Amino acid sequence: MQLEIDLYWITKGGQDPLDYFARWPGRIPLVHVKDSAARPKHKMTDVGAGDRLEAYFAKKDQAGIKHFFVEHDQPPQPFDDIAASYNYLKSLEF
Repeated sequence: MQLEIDLYWITKGGQDPLDYFARWPGRIPLVHVKDSAARPKHKMTDVGAGDRLEAYFAKKDQAGIKHFFVEHDQPPQPFDDIAASYNYLKSLEF
């Protein structure tokens, strides 16, 4: 069995993706990369502007992640939001 995790919704639901990575190593090949601003609202934001995504990317091998799907539901400025998310991801080394 394999899992597909949405980082935004799992975090908003009060769970930590890192717990899932450790619990089912190598079984999470697909991850939806969405970012969340601070609690309690967990407003969806551009990738890199909110949650601790670097910690998730650092554990990609443990989780078995092969593909990342970058998303932002209903972005206020779609093209600016795409650029911000792209620039953040481009700056990472993983």
